[in-house]
Amino acid sequence: MKRGEARGGGGMGVLAAGWGFVGGRWVEGVEVRHERGAILSVRRVRGAGRGVILLPGLVNAHAHLELTFLAGELRPAPFPEWAGRLMEERAKRGPREIEESLREGIRLSVGHGTAAVGDFAWQSRNDALRQSGLRAVSWREALGIAPGRAGEAARRALGFLERRTATWTPGLAPHAPYSCSRELYRLLHAAAARARVPFATHLSELQEEIEYLRTGGGAFAAMLRRLGRDTGGWRPPGRRPVAYLAEAGVLRGATVAHANYLTARDVATLRRARAAVVWCPRTHAFFGHPAHPARRLLRAGVPVALGTDSLGSSPSLDVRAEIRAATERGFTLDEALTMATKHGARALGLRRAGRIAPGCAADFTIVAGESPADALAGAVTGVMVAGRRVTA
Repeated sequence: MKRGEARGGGGMGVLAAGWGFVGGRWVEGVEVRHERGAILSVRRVRGAGRGVILLPGLVNAHAHLELTFLAGELRPAPFPEWAGRLMEERAKRGPREIEESLREGIRLSVGHGTAAVGDFAWQSRNDALRQSGLRAVSWREALGIAPGRAGEAARRALGFLERRTATWTPGLAPHAPYSCSRELYRLLHAAAARARVPFATHLSELQEEIEYLRTGGGAFAAMLRRLGRDTGGWRPPGRRPVAYLAEAGVLRGATVAHANYLTARDVATLRRARAAVVWCPRTHAFFGHPAHPARRLLRAGVPVALGTDSLGSSPSLDVRAEIRAATERGFTLDEALTMATKHGARALGLRRAGRIAPGCAADFTIVAGESPADALAGAVTGVMVAGRRVTA
């Protein structure tokens, strides 16, 4: 399958495949040359690499790898109840257990063929993902609905910003409009702009979120009272989530997780903001949401990527399973693969990843198979990032 594969990302490498997903379409008989972490050339070669399928490195654009310990722990429930259970389970784990959970999430991700990941981190350090060999964005998640404590919450998140590497980038992520104040959003958005790092958030994920922002009541208010959380004088903006963040000036260029409940005006706002949306099909099904607006977003020109979310709401960290779920909801294999590669790279701010083309990053997911139909079913035989083999 491979000849002269690059070691350490420095030497020349050649990959041959019977089928390759090149430029958003399938090409039979492909030879790819790469050097110093970048693709040099892509050409058709009759009879090349039989039994091998070459994909751009798959991108899991929304994950919570430190929550890998939740596998099998949580059952479907109304979101406030589910979130309360998650917080209870997380509180039982110490720093060492959280780090072990993150490392297990990395191992599972590589085994499933992931080459790049956008990870929301709350407690874990950056080391494991930074040293994993994966291409990654570590979004440091922040919480804090009380306006007067925004500075403290922002300083905690900013303490995790470190110098980026060739494959790892830090980012900032206020959790959601129902858990973060406008002040916290603005502080972190401004800090992300100054540091030139990606900015992300959960947005318009839940009907309860819409009600809480509109009136300050409903299931979220009851959950906060039950947990004894002080909202510190927070007042509901009386707006839908997308409009609220747009008016706050923090939506421009953001990566938005979920976006399950959108009006036509919301879609237009996301397009104008040049935001990217990450759809997590199996988590979407776990909570029983109605059909996701992914098709409407794509038609409007909003890139839609795919993510697994955490193992608290998804059965695995397998991006190919999310691709399969998207095809079961009416998308073609090519459309779903594009969401999991090109659009995923866009959501993570990875300008050279997500495509097999000269000048792009030498990131690949390698699968055993005889035809494109095997792309989602064949065994993953390798993951490469910047021309290097990644091992679990």
